[in-house]
Amino acid sequence: MKGKLSKVLPLGAVLIGLGVAFLSFGCGSGNARFRFVQAATAVPSNVDLQIDGKSIQTNIGFGQSATYRSIGSGSRKFALFATGTTTNPYLSSSVPLAGGDNTVISFGEFSGGTIPNTPLVVADTNTTPTTGNASLRIINVAPTVGTIDVYVVQSGNGIAGQNPQLPSLAYADPTAYKYLSEAAGSYDVIVTVSGTQNIIADLTGTYTLTSEQIRTLVILDSQIGGGPYSLIELNDLN
Repeated sequence: MKGKLSKVLPLGAVLIGLGVAFLSFGCGSGNARFRFVQAATAVPSNVDLQIDGKSIQTNIGFGQSATYRSIGSGSRKFALFATGTTTNPYLSSSVPLAGGDNTVISFGEFSGGTIPNTPLVVADTNTTPTTGNASLRIINVAPTVGTIDVYVVQSGNGIAGQNPQLPSLAYADPTAYKYLSEAAGSYDVIVTVSGTQNIIADLTGTYTLTSEQIRTLVILDSQIGGGPYSLIELNDLN
């Protein structure tokens, strides 16, 4: 019996190793994390998210997000279905996920039974800020807002005579979303029509940033499209 086991066990180890290699290949070449935001307007119901045919998140409402989830990096198949269904997806698209942290946003206006755009993927830099400082990023996925200027000023100071920290922030531009480094404190975020100081209604807010904290603000249309607009806050770190 001992002799037979000694021959079987190495074979078993080889098979297990092959299985692990297969799973690693199937899950991508490395580790990644992502969080998903449903920002597409006029979608007629809450949605369920599947990735590579597996249910990941259910009953997602407009403007709703969740904490980061771990996944293999690489090209992954994202599909959104009306909650409780698994046919006729609103969106079905290959989404490239790099190693590290990512924010994945469905955006655009629902039309003809589908969400027309491939989800926006934004790489998240979640390196802890230095002591006493915090980081803030603004993502614009509001189609009717267009290109905007964003001011981040100490609370109560106003924007008269100030320059925007994020000038000409375009709609759904994956290259535009840089982090602002600020001393911990209370800040007013004020959004204006690009090139002017004409404040866009509903797109102002006061946010307290604590030491070593990172936050992302996402600019949205209303659920049916157009105004009133809104800013949602995502917790990146601390």
